[in-house]
Amino acid sequence: MKNQSYQDDVDIAAASLERMLFSFAVLSPGDIECIRSWFHGPAMVHPPGGAVSLHPERKDARVVARGWIARGAMLEDGRRQIVGLSLPGDVILAADVVDADMAVWALTDASTLDASLLWAAISEGVDVSPRLLEAWRHFRSAERLRLARHVIRLGRLSAYERTAHLLLELYERQSRLGAAEPGVLHLPLTQDMLADILGLSAVHMNRTLQQLRRAGLVDYRTGRAVLPDLQGLALAAGLSIADDVADAPPRRD
Repeated sequence: MKNQSYQDDVDIAAASLERMLFSFAVLSPGDIECIRSWFHGPAMVHPPGGAVSLHPERKDARVVARGWIARGAMLEDGRRQIVGLSLPGDVILAADVVDADMAVWALTDASTLDASLLWAAISEGVDVSPRLLEAWRHFRSAERLRLARHVIRLGRLSAYERTAHLLLELYERQSRLGAAEPGVLHLPLTQDMLADILGLSAVHMNRTLQQLRRAGLVDYRTGRAVLPDLQGLALAAGLSIADDVADAPPRRD
């Protein structure tokens, strides 16, 4: 890992985090100034597959500025199970990876900033407005809900349903960031990565994406996925995530 243009990454990370929090509660200029002041230290660059180091004893926290980062388990035989994805603006906490079987690594070229001051300030409620605390509480609740949904995906949904559900969830997250074009999902993940998220073999993953394409629901290519029928995709997912897509905030340029 090496240093990168710090101010550029601060601006990108702060803008993403502000948009995400703003989707839960309207923040004041003072709240936004606080968020930016809590980032410190040099940005760190993580190449694809590179570990993102977090130390629970120091209560480390890092905010994603660029790229996609995974949290999950790496088995001795080389198999992986991804249990969570962190996108730009997401805050990764050391408390999430205390278990020795869990790891955090970059799926794409990524960079992160030290957000330990942000995490400490919000945890202790020091000089933090009630509105910012409310937005942060909803932000963290959404993360816990995603984990619960992931358990349901892996435990009860078919490969077809779980793929549709994941794509809708990612689309909803990008809509909150103001980064999603209507019906287009930025998806810089390979089919192997998607398989590691969804607990499928690479062959099964490819077959499932082809089924969704033939149904007119997904046109997947590495880097993006076109979703021409969001309601149809929601029906294919078999869960109420359709409500989340409908309630996602409009894109703000």
